[in-house]
Amino acid sequence: MAAANSKEQAPRCMTVEQGIQLMKEVVTALLGVIIVGFTLVMGWKAFSYVGEQQKMSDAKDVLLLMLGLAGVVIGYYFGRVPADARATQAQQQADSANAHAEQVSSEANAMAEQIDHVLEGTPSGAAARGVGSKSPEAAASDLTHIRDKLREVANRGRRTG
Repeated sequence: MAAANSKEQAPRCMTVEQGIQLMKEVVTALLGVIIVGFTLVMGWKAFSYVGEQQKMSDAKDVLLLMLGLAGVVIGYYFGRVPADARATQAQQQADSANAHAEQVSSEANAMAEQIDHVLEGTPSGAAARGVGSKSPEAAASDLTHIRDKLREVANRGRRTG
């Protein structure tokens, strides 16, 4: 038994898609750290060029470019967290709506079956099948009950939809 368990393949912790996503995240983070780090180093070095007009002008041009890139990197990471949270919330709402739609659908199918049973018991439906029939009053009462349940399901669908 232990040999059979050892031959079973251990469950993988990460799918291929998750591995690719992790690799993308690592590369993006590494590039972001390099860009922000280089910008900070250039900013620090720019202070040492104070008084040297040509070097200060060159450092200012490089800093102008690097600050734009650093802004993009910082904006990406700070904007990503709220976007991920909104995406997760939207997914949860969609899952909830799908579950509710499935529940309403199953209730509607159950009521359709009840209508079929009522129709089988009416004089015209029962005569066609050669079975005993319900009185028209009993069939009307059953149909009224089913109608009320359908309205209840429809109202519940409007409230949660």
